[in-house]
Amino acid sequence: MSMPSNPLPEDDQATAYPSPTEYADSALSPDPNVAPLEPMPPPQARFPAWSWWDTLAVLGFTVFAVFLFSVIALAIARTIPKYQHIPVADLAMDPHIVVGAQATAYPVILVVIFVLVRSRTHQRFRDAIHWNWPGVSAPGFFIAGSVLALIVEGLSSFLPIPKSLPMDNYFHNASSAYLLAAFGITLAPLLEEVFFRGMLYPLARRAFGLAIAVLVTAAAFAAIHGAQLGYAWSPILSIFVVGVVFTVTRARMDSVAASFLMHCGYNFALFTALWIASDHYRHLEKVTG
Repeated sequence: MSMPSNPLPEDDQATAYPSPTEYADSALSPDPNVAPLEPMPPPQARFPAWSWWDTLAVLGFTVFAVFLFSVIALAIARTIPKYQHIPVADLAMDPHIVVGAQATAYPVILVVIFVLVRSRTHQRFRDAIHWNWPGVSAPGFFIAGSVLALIVEGLSSFLPIPKSLPMDNYFHNASSAYLLAAFGITLAPLLEEVFFRGMLYPLARRAFGLAIAVLVTAAAFAAIHGAQLGYAWSPILSIFVVGVVFTVTRARMDSVAASFLMHCGYNFALFTALWIASDHYRHLEKVTG
């Protein structure tokens, strides 16, 4: 009697297990009938990474830093012979003291903002606040800010602007005017844009939407200039409109740098107009009342 060609019954052949080598090969080979799993996209970082409390902390530190450096500047001034007999109240209004204190405080405040933002996110600071330098169009934003200043000043002539404003008291002479101009075209716009359009606006937009965020940011921007303008409604309204334009520019271009350049151009035009009207800052009484 001959032996069957296959000693295993048919059922046993169907359930026979592959060799270890065959099993390993099949485990490593993808099944052509099964679609590969798509990798999960990384979770998007929350924008902005900071909170309202962080923004309030920056605001509080700003007040503290300006006050502290003002006190230090006054103390230093009292050691200088020409300032020793000036009353403290008058000395506190001296533009060299005021601008000197703020020019010293502002870089410190910017460093605090930088550290706070970097502590809340792994992004670079300029990416976190959406600085986004506009490239070759940068001069255009500066020019647009200058044109905006001329338009706002022209329209302001139809409003009841007070003849004298508290800010006029800082323009004592040419040296103080040049000092204010240098500060107003560089450090002041930088800090204000980083804070208002870089930190405050994103929070307001996330909480209230675009339209309300623009109004809230512009209102806060106008409010910090209230003391300089004697809280007169007409110049504050002008600053509010300017704040709206700056914030819309920041929103539309997604660029704090764009609003910063406009701010620099705006202040540059104002100081240039004053420079021309006062005969190179030599006759400031003609324009400051």
